[in-house]
Amino acid sequence: MSVPVVFSTGSLHPFGLERVFGWAAEAGFDGIEVMMDDRWDTHQPAYLIDLVQRYELPILALHPPIYQGAWRLGPEETLVRSARLARRISCPLVVAHPPPPGPPLRRWTAGPLAAARGEGVTVAVENMPANRPGFFGVRRGSCHLPEHLADVGDVTLDTSHVGASGIDLLAARETLAGRLRHVHLSDSNLVAGKDEHRLPGKGLLPLKSFLAALAADGYQGAVCLELKPWPLGTPDPEVILKRMRAALEYTRDGLRRTATEAS
Repeated sequence: MSVPVVFSTGSLHPFGLERVFGWAAEAGFDGIEVMMDDRWDTHQPAYLIDLVQRYELPILALHPPIYQGAWRLGPEETLVRSARLARRISCPLVVAHPPPPGPPLRRWTAGPLAAARGEGVTVAVENMPANRPGFFGVRRGSCHLPEHLADVGDVTLDTSHVGASGIDLLAARETLAGRLRHVHLSDSNLVAGKDEHRLPGKGLLPLKSFLAALAADGYQGAVCLELKPWPLGTPDPEVILKRMRAALEYTRDGLRRTATEAS
């Protein structure tokens, strides 16, 4: 079975959810990851199910809001409710952003993360980008190293976050392979602390070798294109569709290659 390649609605967040579903269907993606925010369209079950049926694109992942909660709830309660929503709409996976390593991560893992997983869906914790030093010193650390995620169970690997953290992408994949359930794919110019989410093939990450290694390992999750709107050609719909198709073909080509061909 081939690895599904899906599109994150967060890649085109200035547009409405329905337009993004339409473009993803027209470009030929296998599914959608919904980036939730404070708009009801991004977390109303009946509307999401209607979009799935009209565009014949399954929602294969939900991503709770990055900087705040939804439903006027805090981030921790939102994570649990997002897992409940995923179950209601038959979405198999929720992406979770962890707090900093150490006691905050341990408390979160035993509390909100365990509660969200108790809803019966996969909740895959994402590696974060390393923080740049602040003006007055080092900022609070983030879970950017593979070893930070050693005790959290299922994992989402974000390639742009790897690039921003100065980590070897192929080594990170190998370390996390047994727990890897979801991938956010984008490129990076490997600038420390800069989370770029460039179009695949437009940066310095070895993405073709990474994709070939995923396929060779029998990876069972999805690969999700999580990009920024401006490299996709926003706001021009023709350019957006052209670049979505090119990114999709790049990803599928990488998944079809052997490790030797990709190197």
